[in-house]
Amino acid sequence: MTCVKQVLFKYLKSMSSNRYLLSLLPIIALSGCIPANQATPTPKPTPVLQETTIAPGIKMWANKVIKGNPHVIEIDLSKAELRSLSGKPTPTGKVGQMAFEEFAAPNKKKEVPKVMINGTFFQEYNKPTGIAFGLKQNRQLITYGYGLKEFPDKTLTVAWSQGRISIDPYSRRTFDGAMPNVVGALAATAGKNANQPLARTFIGTKNLRDDSAYKTVLFFSSEGASQSEAEATLKKFGAEQVAMLDGGASTGLMVNSKIIMQPHTQLPQTIGVFTK
Repeated sequence: MTCVKQVLFKYLKSMSSNRYLLSLLPIIALSGCIPANQATPTPKPTPVLQETTIAPGIKMWANKVIKGNPHVIEIDLSKAELRSLSGKPTPTGKVGQMAFEEFAAPNKKKEVPKVMINGTFFQEYNKPTGIAFGLKQNRQLITYGYGLKEFPDKTLTVAWSQGRISIDPYSRRTFDGAMPNVVGALAATAGKNANQPLARTFIGTKNLRDDSAYKTVLFFSSEGASQSEAEATLKKFGAEQVAMLDGGASTGLMVNSKIIMQPHTQLPQTIGVFTK
């Protein structure tokens, strides 16, 4: 096919006495030929997280095609509740470990969590295990934690009761206070291979109440994300506070009794989400 550029070039060459037309030659030569009826390729849409309602007050965003298989869970604490689920504690402040799915076994009320996620940092190879940054469950103090000197300025607590939750700098007063459940955590900037795409579990809170606590919880789970990516994702969903829970081999996520991310080790504690 003869293109417009080639036709014009031959015509203008024959009109060499016309300086004006000759001056257009460089522009025409650079313009190229666009064959007729050739459509411009349509760019592929960027994958986005897709929303699903798990139960009243519980939503999930996920998309398997996105690198790292990220999942975001949002819990409205006016319609659903968090429960700390742990192995058997010892008098010395250690906790027995179990397989992830064992934590979801029906309790006395025959309730099964709609969502279950891994929680506290611990010593993986000790059984029963020590808890790194403290654990209080159902008003029972299990331990203040053994690893408080590891990240002295980046250790946090996640404390919750019916309808309210708060993330604060670590203090023993939080464990001694009225909140019935407290889990030690770390700031998003703590050095846990921060820039590596590793399995991660993060928690966030939003919707501040009048009593300085929050009423909405966000969880982030991924098979491969940096700490900054995990934090940024939760903030895109409105998180005003963010903390890092245990990750790596401990990363686990179960939704409606289906394991989406299977931990590669036994755990001492998980967080279950139940409908009210």
